[in-house]
Amino acid sequence: MQRAWWGVASGARMRAWVPAVLALLAAAPAQGFVFDDDPDALLGSSRGGTWQWDYCVGKPDATPVPVDPRTLVQPGVSDGKAVHFNTRWAECHVDPELVQEHGHPETCGGLRDQFEAGARLMDTGGEGVAALFAGDNYHDAEAAGGVSTFSATQYNKLWQIWGGFFARPGNFDQLVAQRYGSGFSQGRNPYPLPGENPNATDGGSGQLPEMFTQLREPDGSWSGRIGVTCHGCHSGEVGTPADGPGLGFQFGGSSATDLNLFLRDMAPLGYMASGAMPLNLTQARGTNNASAVNIAFLFPDEGYPTPEGFFHIAGSGSTGSMDSPNWWNMGHRPQKFVDGLFPMDSPRVDSVFYTPFFGLFGGTAGPWGEAGQDWMREHGPEINRWAESLKAPAYPFPVDTALAEQGAVLFHELDLWAPERDNSVRAPEGNGSCAGCHGAYAPRYVNDPDYLATPLLEGMAGYIVPLEIIGTDERRVLTNTEGMQQAGADNFFGYPPTKGSEEDCGPQNQERLRGDRELGYLAQPLYGVWASAPYFHNGSVPNIWEVLKPEDRYPIWRRKSAPKPAGSPYSVVMGFDTNLQRAYDTEKLGWDYDRINCTFYPPMVQPEFNCSIWNIEQTPYPQQALNSYYASITGAWNISYPPIVTQSDMENRKIMNTHLYSQGNAGHEFTSVLTDAERRAIIEYLKTL
Repeated sequence: MQRAWWGVASGARMRAWVPAVLALLAAAPAQGFVFDDDPDALLGSSRGGTWQWDYCVGKPDATPVPVDPRTLVQPGVSDGKAVHFNTRWAECHVDPELVQEHGHPETCGGLRDQFEAGARLMDTGGEGVAALFAGDNYHDAEAAGGVSTFSATQYNKLWQIWGGFFARPGNFDQLVAQRYGSGFSQGRNPYPLPGENPNATDGGSGQLPEMFTQLREPDGSWSGRIGVTCHGCHSGEVGTPADGPGLGFQFGGSSATDLNLFLRDMAPLGYMASGAMPLNLTQARGTNNASAVNIAFLFPDEGYPTPEGFFHIAGSGSTGSMDSPNWWNMGHRPQKFVDGLFPMDSPRVDSVFYTPFFGLFGGTAGPWGEAGQDWMREHGPEINRWAESLKAPAYPFPVDTALAEQGAVLFHELDLWAPERDNSVRAPEGNGSCAGCHGAYAPRYVNDPDYLATPLLEGMAGYIVPLEIIGTDERRVLTNTEGMQQAGADNFFGYPPTKGSEEDCGPQNQERLRGDRELGYLAQPLYGVWASAPYFHNGSVPNIWEVLKPEDRYPIWRRKSAPKPAGSPYSVVMGFDTNLQRAYDTEKLGWDYDRINCTFYPPMVQPEFNCSIWNIEQTPYPQQALNSYYASITGAWNISYPPIVTQSDMENRKIMNTHLYSQGNAGHEFTSVLTDAERRAIIEYLKTL
């Protein structure tokens, strides 16, 4: 039994063991984690990551890895509890040989090995790093000889596209980072300046922002070829290292990039991947459109696309704008993506954009298909192991401890549906508090069996809140239609060997898997929530105050831009301001922003915003017609988006217009019943997570 507890338990066996495992965990000695230090404390946070990784810190390699708390999220585990789960952990690696993928590590040494392998793939500037559709070897035939990469010579000519410069500016690196919205980490991420040999200058004298990396040759030498990284959509800046530990560039959090502007700029320089721009367009900087996985569902793992599958995908509609969830919360979720589309234990889909070009669509896409699948099988678990071990940064400003403790009680105990609140929204499961959906964090409640079956479920969020309750923009959920998900079940990303088993790892919102659970959005764990603005799955709300007080939301707004360097020409495009002292609102918990007034023809001078033609708000009827069109045809929203031509076009991409398709800012209306004093207390508590 001791081996069953500390070993790797999986599949149906885990469900059978849940009661015994919980009993053993209840009797286990304290391990010194946040919920053990002071069991009755109201403040304290593990800051995300994974419990297994925390457990293994400082322990010998041979130490058995304890059970992953996420595996305990099974039907019945939250019955009668204040914190509710209606999802479950699906184990995709019951039979590693069947799925031809790494099983879960059984020792702390094995866990560290997987983490380090993932770190090498994600470490910009490092040896073994991977990049967009090139994998970790752009020379491979399945990577199409590096068609998704570009040369340092092309990169060094970007200033010629910007306009306003007569020579390459001395602050070129800083201007690149600002224009495309990606900052620098503390590590070295080099590229060769004009005329430099990268192998004579240890990669070059330039510094790439984290959305790019220079790839290596198979022998480890520098290639002079640059690729796009996952950090272009998933990572960003919050302050600087001088502001506090863990601040500065955030891997897996707070993205504010404009990849589309980069693709637009690179097209005249001969970058082949710019041709994919229509499939990746978004309406606003800092958002992305991850609908390509739906397109990949066209290709079953066995055989060829069918007419039925084609119409399921083509008719599922356009997903629209999304704001990527933070990686530091992955270790406290049983399912991934904003609507719980896949189990968290299905890492293939997370590595899809690093898969070598011809391997993207699996075994039916020609002689390279299996090689692409093999790349995902080998590296997907490694990338996930690295990403889910990341920690959220600590809030760097003073916290009113007394007020935060009041907020902790309100967060975990206040029933927003108590009779005296007269809440007009249908009640969710759980105790009606914030914790009921988002999980328990304060040790007092983490250790309370009325809240959680075991303290190991600290911070776990596994409640897909029905659309009728959450009320946020429904487009992402409705795009993932039943037909699209059925197609995904037969696709490589859906682990088809598991189809129909107790551990089915296909799309989890299929009717045969979810049963009577309603469609909706997965409530997120709230570690580092202070550093996660803007909010909702589409990034439509700029701060926590407005999440909690819907009537204060403004329909069209724009985050403040960083100030231009002295002497820069008008053509310089700056990114969002990430300076905490200058641009962060500590009371509302989010970035400062300007309200934008919407006008029509003729265009007005900024800060007015011309909403005519492409940004329609003139009457509800044209917008409704467009919405119906976009919602009916996959890719329609992308293809009809206007080109980025002028300086105004570039600046307007910083605007969040919530009238547009997929960008609505409605929802979370049930917090309207809070008082302002309660909101302030809850916000003060959220700063401590």
